[in-house]
Amino acid sequence: MKVTEHIEYLLRQGRKPKELLALGFPKQTVTRVRRQIEQGKTAKKGGIQRSKSIDGNHTQQSPSSNEEVTSESHRLEAVERYLKELKGRVEPLEAVIVKFSSLEDIQARLNGTPALDLKHRFKCNCGALGFVAIHIQCTKCGSETWWGWFPK
Repeated sequence: MKVTEHIEYLLRQGRKPKELLALGFPKQTVTRVRRQIEQGKTAKKGGIQRSKSIDGNHTQQSPSSNEEVTSESHRLEAVERYLKELKGRVEPLEAVIVKFSSLEDIQARLNGTPALDLKHRFKCNCGALGFVAIHIQCTKCGSETWWGWFPK
C-alpha cells in the first residue's frame, strides 16, 4: 500500500491530520491527500467503484452493502484495539504477581530473624523507644562494631 493510499484510508476512518503527523507521515502528503478527499478527487477504496462510460466521463456505481461492511470493519477494528489494550495490561499484571509471590517468600524468611522490625518493637527499661544496636564481628579479620540506631 502506498503512503498516500494509507493516509487516505486513515483519514476516511476519521483520523485527524494531526494524528497522522504524530505517526510520522509527511505534512505535505497529509495535506495534499486531505484536500483531494475534500475535492472528491480520490476514489473510496472497498466501496464506490468508478468506471468510464463510452464518452469518457466517470460514473459512480452504488455500493451493494458498503455501509454494512464499513460498519462491521469499524467494529472489528475496535475489538482488535481493545484486545491489544487488554494484552498490554495483562503482561504487567503477570509480572507483578510473580514479584509478589517472590516477595512473600522473602517476607516469610525475614519473619524468622530476631532483628526484623526491632527498631519499632524495642522498648528499654529506661523508656527509650527504638534505640537498639547489635554487636557484629567480621568473621575474616575479627574486627568488631555495633550496628543499630543511636540517639543523636
